[in-house]
Amino acid sequence: MPYPTDAATWKPKESRFKRIAAMVIAFVMAVSLVACGGGTGGSSPAPAGDESANQNADTAVVAPGELAGKPWVTSIVQGNLPAERPVSKDDLYTHYAYDYLAAHQERPGDQLEDHAAEIKSANLAVITDGSKTGHDLDQLRIFFNQAADFKKLKETGLSEVQPYLDRIAAVSSIEEMNELLLAEDFPFSPFILPVLTLSDTREVNIVSINPNLVLSDPLLVGGMYYQNSDDPQKQESIDRTLLIMGSDALLDLYAQGMEADEVMAAYEKIRDFEKSYAKHLDYSGRYSTQAFGAAAESARASYITPDELYGECPNFPMKAMLKKLGMDGSPLYNSSEGWVEAFNEKWTNENLDVIKQIASLKVLNETRPYRDPSGVNQVNEQSGLPALDAESFAYNACDNMNTFAIVLGNTYVNEALGANAKERLTKLSQEIVNTYKGLVGNTAWVGEESRAHVIEKLDHMTLNVLEPTGGYYDFGGLELTPTDAGGTLLGNYLKLKQYRQDQTSKMVGKPAVPAILWFSVKPTLNNAFYDSTSNSINICPGYVTSLVYSDEMSDTSILAGIGTTIGHEISHGFDYAGAQYDAYGTPNPMFTDADADAFVKKCSELAAYYSGIEALPGLMVDGENVKTEAAADLCGMQAALEIADKSEGVDYDEFFTTYSLMWAQTVPGDNLPSLLLDTHPLNNVRTNVSTQMFDPIYEKLGVKEGDGMYLAPDKRINVWGPNA
Repeated sequence: MPYPTDAATWKPKESRFKRIAAMVIAFVMAVSLVACGGGTGGSSPAPAGDESANQNADTAVVAPGELAGKPWVTSIVQGNLPAERPVSKDDLYTHYAYDYLAAHQERPGDQLEDHAAEIKSANLAVITDGSKTGHDLDQLRIFFNQAADFKKLKETGLSEVQPYLDRIAAVSSIEEMNELLLAEDFPFSPFILPVLTLSDTREVNIVSINPNLVLSDPLLVGGMYYQNSDDPQKQESIDRTLLIMGSDALLDLYAQGMEADEVMAAYEKIRDFEKSYAKHLDYSGRYSTQAFGAAAESARASYITPDELYGECPNFPMKAMLKKLGMDGSPLYNSSEGWVEAFNEKWTNENLDVIKQIASLKVLNETRPYRDPSGVNQVNEQSGLPALDAESFAYNACDNMNTFAIVLGNTYVNEALGANAKERLTKLSQEIVNTYKGLVGNTAWVGEESRAHVIEKLDHMTLNVLEPTGGYYDFGGLELTPTDAGGTLLGNYLKLKQYRQDQTSKMVGKPAVPAILWFSVKPTLNNAFYDSTSNSINICPGYVTSLVYSDEMSDTSILAGIGTTIGHEISHGFDYAGAQYDAYGTPNPMFTDADADAFVKKCSELAAYYSGIEALPGLMVDGENVKTEAAADLCGMQAALEIADKSEGVDYDEFFTTYSLMWAQTVPGDNLPSLLLDTHPLNNVRTNVSTQMFDPIYEKLGVKEGDGMYLAPDKRINVWGPNA
């Protein structure tokens, strides 16, 4: 798939939860009564601080001090931390993460996000120092300084954007909208998001066609939050999460002077419009309950010829739009089955008002980092949130795939991580690949044919560590216009966007580049992921902070931190989803029917175990939802422990400390239902489950029957290896 469906660390950002809560207060408390309601069958989030509105007979927000959750305390919830540190034998996660959790009882925190600020700090030091020079940095500084000039931005206001908004407002028919979208002097694509991908790593780079959504990022979450559920509680969580993810669009509406009820009415129309086609988009959990091979079958159906693609959208000018974007040279296109046809059905005069609203919001959303921040800062002030200072605003403007995220990723690697980082982490990645070969070779349930496919896939796996294989494209041909020559921030953004578009279009139809995904994902992203179509492990520079790596860090800590993440990601290559693609990224299942049944049984056992864990009173973990990521957690831990067992001088107390601290997190209790929608288990649960399945906690920590971490040998689940 064209997006990192198996991203190990992605969750709806906590800042989004805080922002939407503050925004609800700013709008008026009544927002919560109309959000996702109004006869649509949905329900709403409660205003911040109103716990009673989130309670019902089955699911109660945890009261401060109530030690909820079984078999372990749900210590990620604020106010739910025991007065004293539990022993590791009863609750490994809470024991080792206790100090961090205790320090964040009043203010939510997340270790991964806390440390993500390091890349910004390191890059700002280079940008503002000025002693480092070069073409790319010189261009970046022009852009940065223009973004930091708040006086100039305030004077400019919306004057550069308003003509585009006026042109949208003047559209009176769908035919006129088509003409506007295709106009060479309209530099936006509010409805179509094409990105480079692969059909087979032995062939050529092709293009994936995605909708350009207002309320969510299709490259990260696909259609996950546009689904309908028969479970009212789950539907409420889905609706609330989509509302949170769409908070930026709501802020744009509010900043333009809309009242709260008008904002929410507009939101509902946009949600219903996008849902009609975004529900067809692929996402990581879609096939977890279907027969093995369903994902491969769907993927095969997603590869279509240009004529087939154009034939699916007679109303929307797909062919001309792709030509304008430089993406019309693809010999084959990738598109989640059904969404283009569903979108085309909505592209009518009857829906012109909401189409115009979406187009305006996408222009506002895309240009927000490159224009006067006063409007959003005013909303932040009313909501009790800090205003963006000039330096932060300028950095954010640079940290974008359409601007200088590539330069920032490179700068961070070269200036901050140390000379050994890439070599050391690549070596570790290869060691984990080799460890998996040994585990797969000693697994009784997998037959020789399937085993050979797994080994072949491991042998052909691309390791994109800190940079894509083959490197990034450069900015040698880019010349921005300085302010004293009449250049503006927005004007230079549009120039940068066109430059990147030109660079990308040169790759379409050319020999396959397994690292092609890196031209659609920010390298500064705090993430690591596996991609099936390129059969690659991708460790973004933004993920490699001091939390998981430094040159001075011991091998044990590196293994327990980023090593388990790398192992997690590698395992996605031959888990339930990954095993439906071969070593070359082609959707051909790797397992025989008998081996697929055995693997599904393993995953079902793990799902059943997770489903027996109570997150809060009456609120259970959904094992079926998390089983793919939970299995990857197990595999990553197993591979790391295999390496530790063969190493000398491993301090297991240090190992489990590092692993637990990597996932240290606190959240408000009423956010838990939304977090349970994520395909990744809760951080405290994934830590404890992934460690209690293997011998070291019993041998090294002395866990025995009667302890909270104890699990009888016949209940322990291993996916690979001699105990599987």
